[in-house]
Amino acid sequence: MAAIDVDRAEAVAALLKKMELRQDDYLNPEFYPPPGDSRESQLAYFTAMVAIDHRTSTPWESFEGYIGGRFYHGADALYRLGRILYDSGFFTAERLAQLTPKDAAPLFTIGGKTVWDFYTRVYLLRDLGGRAVASGGFEKMLPDTLESLQRALAKARAYEDPVGKKVMLLAKFLHGRRLVEFRDVDRAEVAVDNHLSRVAYRLGIVEVDYDFLTSGVEVSREEDIKLREVVKTAWRIVSRFGDIHPFKLDDYLWKFGRSTCSREKPQCGACLFREVCKAHALSRYPPEHLHLTTWYY
Repeated sequence: MAAIDVDRAEAVAALLKKMELRQDDYLNPEFYPPPGDSRESQLAYFTAMVAIDHRTSTPWESFEGYIGGRFYHGADALYRLGRILYDSGFFTAERLAQLTPKDAAPLFTIGGKTVWDFYTRVYLLRDLGGRAVASGGFEKMLPDTLESLQRALAKARAYEDPVGKKVMLLAKFLHGRRLVEFRDVDRAEVAVDNHLSRVAYRLGIVEVDYDFLTSGVEVSREEDIKLREVVKTAWRIVSRFGDIHPFKLDDYLWKFGRSTCSREKPQCGACLFREVCKAHALSRYPPEHLHLTTWYY
């Protein structure tokens, strides 16, 4: 179904290496809590928000609107709403464990519209909160190695993705905020979502049949997992060729996929990869593979 082009991965890595990428510190007060707050409060916020950080829009409706006179879309809207609720004490293990749809509505509603899988996200937060309570809080729930973190969080429904998108996204936040100093941070991976998959297909570091990607046919859960595993491996190769830590690479690719290499209108004129990009060479810009019904990413 998919194959990795190692030569093209090396060419992409060479360009990325010249950029001297940096990892974000995740201190923007619009989206993240104050760094001086208690460690338990910060861990609760990031673990809960990542638990519900998956596709907010569908082909039929978008999750977007104005908050305080400013327009927010997708993940930005979700984290802005979360940051506002944080100040009310919303993010504690006990409150999440007892969360009701009424209590959760402000986190998932913008512009009069509620996110498409509202009740699923409420359930994911309740499940996570219950597990945190049973562990004695988020500080005790989250270990200081990536290997142990994956094992601990895999028990929570929100984090059960075999490809580990949400686990690695959470680890990236905790590492960047210096909330957890992972002793095995060299085991990090990128958090594979639709943006990282699409960019990999277009650059050609992962080769997938163009007609398959543009068919509009949704892949199965098993096919989705296999494809994202290949994408993860391809970005691992790029990371090692370019000597770029996966967390730095993930930050860059997520922003790049949302802005420059967007699904509908890729901005090739502003793209630093166009000379090595397969899609640009062929003038064919496939989307990511289609898999909508998931809370994995």
